[in-house]
Parts: sequence; C-alpha cells; structure tokens
Amino acid sequence: MPNIQGAPLEEQVKILLEQNLAYSKEIYHISKKVKSYILWGRVMSSISIVVFIIVPIILGIFYWQPIVNSIMGKFLPASMLQSAGSESLLGGTGLDQQQLIQMINEQGGPLKAYQQLLDQNY
Repeated sequence: MPNIQGAPLEEQVKILLEQNLAYSKEIYHISKKVKSYILWGRVMSSISIVVFIIVPIILGIFYWQPIVNSIMGKFLPASMLQSAGSESLLGGTGLDQQQLIQMINEQGGPLKAYQQLLDQNY
C-alpha cells in the first residue's frame, strides 16, 4: 500500500478508517431518508386506495337508490320504483313464499313452471 504523503502505515490506516466512518455515517443518513420516503409512500398509497376506491363504494351504497329512483322516476311509474325486497315483490299479490313454492310444485316443479311462463308470454 503506498504511503499517503509519506505517513507511516498506522497513520494511513487511521486516516482510511476515519474516511470509511464518515462515508458510513453519510450512507446511514441517506438510508434513513430512503426508509422514511418508502414509509410515506406506503401511507399515501393506502390513503389513496381508501379515498378513491373504498369511499366511493360506501357512498354509492348509501346514495345509489335515491339517485336511481329520481332519475328513473322520469321514465317509469312510481309503482315500479319500490325496493326489490321479497315483501315488495310479493306484497301486491297476497302470496307468501310458502304458497308460491307450493304453487310451483303443483305445476310440476320450477323448470315446468318456468317453461309455462315462457310459453304464455310468447
């Protein structure tokens, strides 16, 4: 190993170790900044997923039906805009589910009842 400005070997090793320590400290500080940058990138990614995907889905669940009803109210009569629950579907007929199942079974089962419905409409 060549002498640095004629210094003895022990002095050269000491100088090189000090330089190595300075470089190591600099690398450590840079790696801490990179780690912080990556952490904040993950946090912002999570926040953007929540804001741009989950929040619109939740808002859509709460506000979808009134918006659709107001838009469709212009095109369809009000009686057709009831909620699609089983009570509203069967409410006007006076049937309950057990009676409906019994009527379908009397007609030969679901496939036969469906075929009869299709034959009546066409």
